[in-house]
Amino acid sequence: MGGLMPVNIGGYEIVVLPMNHAETAREIDMAINEISIHLKSREPIQWRPATPPKPIKLTQPLSGLGLVADLLLAHDRKVNKPSFVTQLKSATTNEEFFKINKAVTPPMYVEAAVDNASDLYFGADLGQMRVRHADGTWGNIGIDTLHTISAVEFSDNALYAGSDNGHLRVSKDSGANWALLKSFGEDEAIIDIDYEAGVWVVATARQIVSANGVATSDRISVYVSKHDDFSDIVKSRDFVLTQKNFIGWFGAHGQLAKGAYYISTMLELNRLDLRTGEWKAITPPANVSKFHIDTESGILSSVLSKGMFSKIFISNDQGDTWKQVGRPPYIIMDVAFDNSEKGYASRWNMNAFSGDWEIYSYDKSLDDWKKTSEAPFNCRPLRVSPKFPLLCITNGASIFSQQGSDWAVEFSAQ
Repeated sequence: MGGLMPVNIGGYEIVVLPMNHAETAREIDMAINEISIHLKSREPIQWRPATPPKPIKLTQPLSGLGLVADLLLAHDRKVNKPSFVTQLKSATTNEEFFKINKAVTPPMYVEAAVDNASDLYFGADLGQMRVRHADGTWGNIGIDTLHTISAVEFSDNALYAGSDNGHLRVSKDSGANWALLKSFGEDEAIIDIDYEAGVWVVATARQIVSANGVATSDRISVYVSKHDDFSDIVKSRDFVLTQKNFIGWFGAHGQLAKGAYYISTMLELNRLDLRTGEWKAITPPANVSKFHIDTESGILSSVLSKGMFSKIFISNDQGDTWKQVGRPPYIIMDVAFDNSEKGYASRWNMNAFSGDWEIYSYDKSLDDWKKTSEAPFNCRPLRVSPKFPLLCITNGASIFSQQGSDWAVEFSAQ
């Protein structure tokens, strides 16, 4: 007995990897308990194949719309076929396969922690933290969990990591050892960890399974602490989510800047004053698909991504007042203003069978956006801040950075 982990190796193929991990022990015990009266022994038989299983090809299901529709979908699938992760295909043992899989898992979250050497830390799957060093090389730091590291922070030479099963950990030796600080509950995914001027803010999202079997969230909770060990952590506020919150929303996101914490629920943008502990709704004149605040200038931007009805607003007073500005062509995926004159945006330019990621910059004199570049094929842009190069992550887990008008490979999973 053990676990089975489906791993996408690219090229429309998966490998179902046998897993024997400490975190599967509880599930094994539960399965044994259910049938214990029929067993002669409670000792499970471990399945330990010597080599990784053969890849399973993912075929295209029939659309039910006829031959022409199926042919069009087949062409679309061919055009957008992702690259193979060659390193995984070359693994000869399950242990080697799993080790490589952890090393190539891509960054999953835009918000990164930054240390004193300007290294970036991104949350990733399988208990990994992907690290971009200041020289553009990449590495990873592992935590002994199969869960996703969904939030990261760096403060006072310590790394903090939150996982999607509610565990908050700290490492004071650059990730070599980790200590559990707090558990918020197995159904509470930690979505943000922020620190500023002696105050910690942690946000979680409660995970549920909806009636149709889809995993979703029904509540966001925000906690505040003034101690590095989180011994005094208290809940500041809950935000209840309904289906209306998810239409056009890019997901739960929080940011801490200049004495205030911001978090959106699509229908509202809310601000917590860290000095007084008071919350205030600062929603612009449109719903909030995504927002961003520049930690240096303090300018706050909000975007409603809704096709031809998309709107962008900016604020110079922490959201007390808003000004609508021009928008780039849709589909808008990200907007961030560095100051009132300089803004960044990315959009997905969809065509008949594929699409392109396009990068735009804001021109205040025209109150409009200019296209400045395109990302490599099937490469999703990821912008940390204007201090760092623009990154992009391919479907095959490789990582590029923009150097002037060119794109350079920083990490290859091939």
